[in-house]
Amino acid sequence: MFSRAKIWPRARARRTITRFAMVIFSSLLALFPEAARAAGHGPVFGLATPTLGKGSWSLDGGVMGRSGGGEMLMARPMVGYGITSDLELSTSLPIPLYSTGNLARARMMTTMPADPDVELQLAWRFQRHAIGIGNRIETTATLYVDYPIFSARDGVRVFPGLAASLVTGYASRSWYLWAGGFYRRYLGPIDQTADHLGDTVMYSLVVGYRPPFLARRELPKGDWRLFAELVGEYNFPDELGGARVPDTGGHRLFLGPTLLGLYGAWGISGGPQFAIYNDLNGVQSRDFVRYAVNFTYWWF
Repeated sequence: MFSRAKIWPRARARRTITRFAMVIFSSLLALFPEAARAAGHGPVFGLATPTLGKGSWSLDGGVMGRSGGGEMLMARPMVGYGITSDLELSTSLPIPLYSTGNLARARMMTTMPADPDVELQLAWRFQRHAIGIGNRIETTATLYVDYPIFSARDGVRVFPGLAASLVTGYASRSWYLWAGGFYRRYLGPIDQTADHLGDTVMYSLVVGYRPPFLARRELPKGDWRLFAELVGEYNFPDELGGARVPDTGGHRLFLGPTLLGLYGAWGISGGPQFAIYNDLNGVQSRDFVRYAVNFTYWWF
């Protein structure tokens, strides 16, 4: 049995160590300028305009899943670099964990897709117009290069692909509104007997809010943002040997809330999306819910 004389010094020591650690942690967070920490953030599933600050790096670790008539789970690490404050280069790698059922193809996230492709992205925020203190209208265009890690999907040969997106919107210290579209096409032989994965069209509308009581006032407090994301996907049917593949292609619409939290050089975002419209060809499995969680670390 321990006496109070033995317990109290240990408790005081723990409190001293805790306070010292908090001071060191706060000092380290202060080394990262606000631009490096607050840039490059956006919603989880929809298109947005933010890019990394000049000379800043980001390391993301994302996990995404789908549930319905089948199940899918994938992890993706991503590295990004801010060439300038308006030009960002990033790349992500797929780590498929498991997939069951006849799930329709889906991109899910604009920054880290659910497809088993190595992807390189170049984002250019070519328009930024201030309309008041802390308020601005921005437009960002992104070019994507996809390289599949498997030579075929469901019997259809896969070739490297190209994609592009355009998104514009309003951002302030409290409110965000972004609308944009995305188009992807896998390349390959151009003839009437070639295999071809159907093109993908994606569009999104995102509304965000930064509640004052959740906004960061001083380090090391967190900073939180809430988003409502509406995302639509339309896949054209696949072609095998020039013939249309049954049970491929279709249109889907998803809606859901997501959350973005910033804590110094760290960030976490995630949330679900629920299917509100499904019009798929044939007997493809429908997604009832999609979900994603992403952790980010920034440095420069």
